[in-house]
Amino acid sequence: MTTTIFATHHYNYPQNFIEMKPKLKQLEQAIKKLEANLMNADAKVLDQRLASHLGLQVDYASELNPNQLLAATTIDGKVLVIAGAGSGKTKTLTYRTSYLIENGVSPKEILLLTFTRKAANEIKGRAKTLLASSFSTDNLSNSKALNDITSGTFHSFCNMLLRQYSGLLGINPRFTILDTGDSEDAIDLINKEKKYPTKITNQAFPRKKTLQNIFSTSRNRRIHIRELIESSYPDIAVHIPIIEQLAVDFHEYKRANHLYDFDDIISQVVRHLKHNDTFRQLLQKQYRYIMVDEYQDTNIPQKELIDLICAPASVSLMVVGDDNQSIYAFRGANYENILLFGESYPEAKLIKLEQNYRSTPAVLDYINALSAQITLGYQKQLYSAVSVDGLKPVFRRLSDETKEARYIADKIIELKDDYDYQDFAVLCRTSFQSSYVQLEFMERNIPFIVVGGIRFIERRHIKDVLAFVKILYNPNDTIAWHRILTLFKGVGAVTATRLTQAINVDNNSFEPLLMPSFAKKSPQLKSLHTTLTKASQAESVEKVIALILEFYIPILKTIEENWRERSEDFRVLKNLATEHDSLDSFLENLALDPPNDSVATAGKAKQGEEETDKVTISTIHSAKGLEWPVVFVNSLVDGMTPHYRSLSDFEELEEERKLFYVACSRAKNRLFLTAPEYFSSYSGYFDKVSRFIAELPADKVVVETSKNSIDESDDPVWW
Repeated sequence: MTTTIFATHHYNYPQNFIEMKPKLKQLEQAIKKLEANLMNADAKVLDQRLASHLGLQVDYASELNPNQLLAATTIDGKVLVIAGAGSGKTKTLTYRTSYLIENGVSPKEILLLTFTRKAANEIKGRAKTLLASSFSTDNLSNSKALNDITSGTFHSFCNMLLRQYSGLLGINPRFTILDTGDSEDAIDLINKEKKYPTKITNQAFPRKKTLQNIFSTSRNRRIHIRELIESSYPDIAVHIPIIEQLAVDFHEYKRANHLYDFDDIISQVVRHLKHNDTFRQLLQKQYRYIMVDEYQDTNIPQKELIDLICAPASVSLMVVGDDNQSIYAFRGANYENILLFGESYPEAKLIKLEQNYRSTPAVLDYINALSAQITLGYQKQLYSAVSVDGLKPVFRRLSDETKEARYIADKIIELKDDYDYQDFAVLCRTSFQSSYVQLEFMERNIPFIVVGGIRFIERRHIKDVLAFVKILYNPNDTIAWHRILTLFKGVGAVTATRLTQAINVDNNSFEPLLMPSFAKKSPQLKSLHTTLTKASQAESVEKVIALILEFYIPILKTIEENWRERSEDFRVLKNLATEHDSLDSFLENLALDPPNDSVATAGKAKQGEEETDKVTISTIHSAKGLEWPVVFVNSLVDGMTPHYRSLSDFEELEEERKLFYVACSRAKNRLFLTAPEYFSSYSGYFDKVSRFIAELPADKVVVETSKNSIDESDDPVWW
């Protein structure tokens, strides 16, 4: 009999499990149906497949394992590739891209959709190197032709379509893109201008951030605003009629001012694909071979986009993903997309990549045990070709968060002779759970970098500078105008609104800035007019940024004490400006693929150690796709991991379980799991060890006791 580590605490099952049963049954049936179409990597079939394509320069058979080879050489029909953690999906997509080109597929017929531009560029870059290294003249030309592949994120692809086919679609191509913060500001501006009766009850009207999240979630999950608020925001249900009207006004406001938010970019393309036959047929004819990475992270509009382009049976579609790593429901991702792939495409085939190239067998054994606890999903058992088992994951419970942080620091110092600092990562469920670890690292002079915090594109001074660029490109951008005008002393929201209206009435010229009625409000309006006029005539994006910064930095000095520190970020903008020859490409790049979100907070590195040699402290969400030799996962108390808000909802709890799976599967050699004895906050007092730890067999983990001894027994009493 398998003994669990923990057997004395009772964990409540989610309240909605019973009502979820019909849905779970549907998903289970869809999974079983596709499992029946599992393709086996039969050696004879693979040999015949390669032999039938004589003249291939790349040695696919020696570079890929059998299932990777099967995926790379399956180029017809609809295929789902379940790629387990560390199974080499990027390599597989790279070789499939190369295989398509070597088999005469035109690069212009290939569409590669990923969730980061970096991922798309990496696949294309590796394929280029692969083809170029085979020294064939044909392959050298094939390598160059890879530039003609359409690749990038869903948003960048749809943005390109809207601009390229604007005439066919009847839209203005000179629209600007609102990021999340811009959308929040627009909602707030409309709310104030419309003066909705929001104070008719004692219940406070929701803030702009909440409203933006409601509007976005409603669209991405195809849920009516009323239904969403009643189920997830019941406290503000009294305001539903006003919120629904605000959503309508927000949409009309964007259209009137040529503004698109992130959700618009994809939903508009989907709408045109549904209703514009010429547009749909044009794309279906152009893109004959489509690959989608991280399919488990797609939302409903993204799935619709793929389905509409891939509707013809002749269009080849391969989606790659891991249902165990679907952890982005808060962004609108729909885990059902990957589970119901067989329902969308009844003739689809299934391929599994289960050989893991990342973790030791001992760590994989633990990861597989975690996978077995996930209620629904494709059957998978990761395995390693490595002969040495390695060390089992270690679990340690400490009396409080301070001692937990001290334990992590002690372990890093203990292992430092065998690893660099950059080989360690501390992964947390939420960013605040790293506070004690950061303090301990600073005290112990352990250099570290924190991944997360305020995104580069959302920092106040960056948004200010970009607002200047936006109005140069699209003078209709009233949100950008408001942001700039309210920087000046003497110009409030009312004046900014009047001035913006005057600018729009005057054919979007800058002349109203000089009108006496406005100019008397602030002497800086005249300087703004001069700066914008010069910038509009500048010969390069680099010069535009230089003129804006010359005007803006003196303003920044008056509103931020740490203006020198903030000014360092402007170097990033200057460098990016040199890479673009137009304002629209500069703005699109920043909006759709912003610079790294990492913010370094380092302790002092010892002499001789490079500045890059730092421990990574990251949220689990930010760590997805990455790996480290040694990983610590902290705060493993029920109510923290899983988060207390997920405990009553089956789907949310399942996602929390997958989040823990993602954290553990980042580890290559060593995995340390830690928990304080309790956690107390306004939300409650939590003292049970995480159910994700407790539900696993005791032989999967080593329990380290307070006496620094190792306990590998099955006795759970110490809990």
